[in-house]
Amino acid sequence: MTTKSPDAFYPRLKQIFSECGVAFVALPYLKSSGINGAVKWLNPDKALLLINDRNKHADVFGFALFHEIKHILQQKIKTIYLSFDKKNSAASLGSNNELNEKEADEFARQRLIPDEEYQAFIYEENYSKKSIQHFAEKIDIHPCIVLGRLKYDKKLEWNVYSDLRIQYQII
Repeated sequence: MTTKSPDAFYPRLKQIFSECGVAFVALPYLKSSGINGAVKWLNPDKALLLINDRNKHADVFGFALFHEIKHILQQKIKTIYLSFDKKNSAASLGSNNELNEKEADEFARQRLIPDEEYQAFIYEENYSKKSIQHFAEKIDIHPCIVLGRLKYDKKLEWNVYSDLRIQYQII
């Protein structure tokens, strides 16, 4: 779905989550809050997944979404998760969260770009725009997701290929 616009994927995401017992809510970013998303169990059979369009970049949205999905899969029903960008931190109320957060980050990385394919790509050390676009097409994901990962992993400077980064407004 990362290759589609929010108008196309958002209704489908809501439907998928609803079928799984998850209330999916997208909200505008609350300025200066740093919050990317949250998970709260409403009862043992229903969870709330909240996401926003912080920074409006597709790679940030995708990572935050899969991060929160992992928190639901962890089934810690007495824990409230808040994911926010304050020195790459996260918070949870009700349990020790360090391991849960690491698992959620790894889950998000793997779902967006499978590690085996990513390792093969970076092994080549060809980070040209064309190479990034080709790799993204090969794994059926938007090039901005690949670009965001390369920048996060310090393979590229933050100001490189900014034209590949797309922004969405999901609200």
